[in-house]
Amino acid sequence: MCGRYTLTTNDYVAVARALEADLLAEADECRARYNIAPGDTAPIVWRDSAPGERRLMQPATWGMLGAADPSDTRMHINARSETVHQKPTFRDALFSGRCLVPADGFYEWTGDRKQRLPIWFHRPDRALAVFAGVYQDRVDRRSGEVQRRFTILTTRPNGLVAPVHDRMPVILDPDAWAPWLAPPPVDVHTWPGFFERLAQVLRPAQEAALVATEVSDRANRVANDDPRCIAAFRHPKQQSLF
Repeated sequence: MCGRYTLTTNDYVAVARALEADLLAEADECRARYNIAPGDTAPIVWRDSAPGERRLMQPATWGMLGAADPSDTRMHINARSETVHQKPTFRDALFSGRCLVPADGFYEWTGDRKQRLPIWFHRPDRALAVFAGVYQDRVDRRSGEVQRRFTILTTRPNGLVAPVHDRMPVILDPDAWAPWLAPPPVDVHTWPGFFERLAQVLRPAQEAALVATEVSDRANRVANDDPRCIAAFRHPKQQSLF
């Protein structure tokens, strides 16, 4: 599971440029995030279906809703990459709503329930760690507003994450961004083969691609969203796993 993640930069223009996307966002939406939680708004990148098929980056809400029942308000923040194509909630989104989720790290927790201690997994150089995602547009029943919502795909853990959790987000290599955003086939009968090719990029990140930093338990509260969340912290009573 990926239940919290980070994008610790104010320069969303640079993020969009790195992902070869056009940024569509208000200035006040482009701020560094140190503790992105389910239900929060965060940027995603998708392929525009208009001529030219340019990539666009714009904020969306983390947590897809049930696709089969409009009254289902449960948020689906993760989807298992191995079975995402079989689930009604995600099947259509996987076909035509694949996206990139810009991030530079994610949290998992260790310790007992009374003292959960966060581990921040990130690139050694703090560079982007782009997650595979899918999105859907839903009409809010109260406001009538169209909301774009997304889910992060997960995979089995690599050797670094495994001591802490049995799942991790799919972190796409740069050469996998274009295949993941590729338009769906015109002939739906070729979809099984198309998904098989997509599935090849849905694998755990190499161990050397990430490092683990034990950080302050300030990250435990979703209300905390500042640089102190990722400040290195060694708890004196907790044996280090790394």
